Amino acid sequence: MGRWLVVGLALAGASVWGQLTPEQKALDLQTIASLYAKQYAPYEWKRDALGFDLFDLRPWLERARQTKTDLEYLDLVAEYTGSLQDIHSYYIANSDFVADLHVYTDIVDGKLVFEQLDRAYLPASRFDFAVGDEIVQFNGRPVMDVLRDLGKIASFGNPRSTMRWAADQLVYQQQAYIPRAAELGDSATLLVRRADGSEKSYTIPWDKSGTPLMKLGPLPNFRMSRKLGRDEVGEDDVPADPGVAPFRRPWVALQKHVSARPVRALRGFGSRDPIYRMPTGFVQRLGRNRSDFFFSGTYTMNGKRVGLIRIGTFQPVSFSLLSLASNQFTNEITFMKANTDVLVVDVTRNEGGYACFAEDLEQRLIPKPFSTIGLEIRPNLDLIRDFEYAVLDAQDFGEAWEVRAYSALLKDLKTAYSENRGRTGPIPLCGTGLDLQPVRDRAGAVVGYEKPILLLTDEFSTSAADSFAAVLQDAKAAKLFGYRTAGAGGNTVNFSAGFFSEGSANVTQMLTVRPEMQSVPGFGATRYVENVGVRPDIEYDYQTRENLLGNGAAFVDAFLKAAIALVPAGN
Repeated sequence: MGRWLVVGLALAGASVWGQLTPEQKALDLQTIASLYAKQYAPYEWKRDALGFDLFDLRPWLERARQTKTDLEYLDLVAEYTGSLQDIHSYYIANSDFVADLHVYTDIVDGKLVFEQLDRAYLPASRFDFAVGDEIVQFNGRPVMDVLRDLGKIASFGNPRSTMRWAADQLVYQQQAYIPRAAELGDSATLLVRRADGSEKSYTIPWDKSGTPLMKLGPLPNFRMSRKLGRDEVGEDDVPADPGVAPFRRPWVALQKHVSARPVRALRGFGSRDPIYRMPTGFVQRLGRNRSDFFFSGTYTMNGKRVGLIRIGTFQPVSFSLLSLASNQFTNEITFMKANTDVLVVDVTRNEGGYACFAEDLEQRLIPKPFSTIGLEIRPNLDLIRDFEYAVLDAQDFGEAWEVRAYSALLKDLKTAYSENRGRTGPIPLCGTGLDLQPVRDRAGAVVGYEKPILLLTDEFSTSAADSFAAVLQDAKAAKLFGYRTAGAGGNTVNFSAGFFSEGSANVTQMLTVRPEMQSVPGFGATRYVENVGVRPDIEYDYQTRENLLGNGAAFVDAFLKAAIALVPAGN
């Protein structure tokens, strides 16, 4: 079996192609694949649970060589990473181009409908469709077919999350995530079915901004400076053994890991305030001031006092403000303990963020010892160095038990690094152990809420919100109400990716492991959150026409009734 060795590279004459050559696309794709081969933690899980083997590069290389344009090639790269069905892992083209139709769309009752309209851009005199009207076709194609195509290049762990993201990106196309957005015409044609059943076609101009990326080439080709040996192949022979050599010789240098999040225009995603409207009589506490990190208040129903706290994000505006947010949450829990019979905590459309902030809030909410999530880590040298520094810091400034704890974690990382695509066992993300204690106040009393808790989740309860839901459910600290979470059970690390394409890629280096084993249809017994998500104890689907047109009134009524049903008789 041959191996690919590039030696003594010299630049050939400038390519006559207007785009990258087939050989350059193959090289570029292999560098991206090498990045995932080296860094991606859930490879075996995706292979076994989803049937996608990112190491099986042969068909992708062949397709890459056959693409006619650079944009078609970038679209293929996005499909390759999208096949992982991992919200944390995706390719990002180097473009700031955006095309906007100035509407929000979403899937309601299984149909694509208008959720919100910008009437300054789309006056009703010309565009007489309304919120709730169905989009049947997009540029002459059945709209669900278009959404499925978009879902191939940016896929979540939860198929429904994927389709709803595609519904939003259909009308707000960012070339960073949809490479061929630059090929859009001046307008889009929508066939709309209105509330009375009549259908009408509308042509809406795209509002375009930024600079479209149209091509990556031309670039000079490589040529070999000496005759190749029998175990080496040249540029014309690249397809002879694709998918083997890059994983023996990854080309992408280890880089400093950073946090990155996808930009999404889904209405209410990451927002402090809920998309639903609380009923008359709701007494709002937090959410009026810019300094409020949360939305909260109380409501009395059937003689029961219900508290509500919404956590829209675990991503702090500034890490220096985390202590203020934690203190604000503590104050709310203290108030709710004294003034309510049951507490509703809302993490629907929560964008995730800093998992250690989520863990901190768990310790302020759960009134008893509990286990938190662990992480199976696919280590690299940067992570090993970070833990080596942690051991040194513990030796200089910590106590003996801290030195032992960090030394044990470092040993786990080094052992995994020495293995063939090894991962550690579940290790703590934010401290030295997985067993946590509740936060106590200055008097020594537990802060946590000791009465029933109802946690609201949906398919956009993402990443840290996935973990938050898993921990509360496994600790039996809350009943979950709503829909299966996003299934984003890992982390996000951003790397430069593709030397010719000059893009970047987000990669999942850690795989979230929840405290308790779950038996889940389609996945069997597992503790992973990735793709599986966290399933509610009480199922409720917000995505109905009734909720869309009624500001979520039916949803609010349903979760309030579910909450007071948790209050013990006689309370």
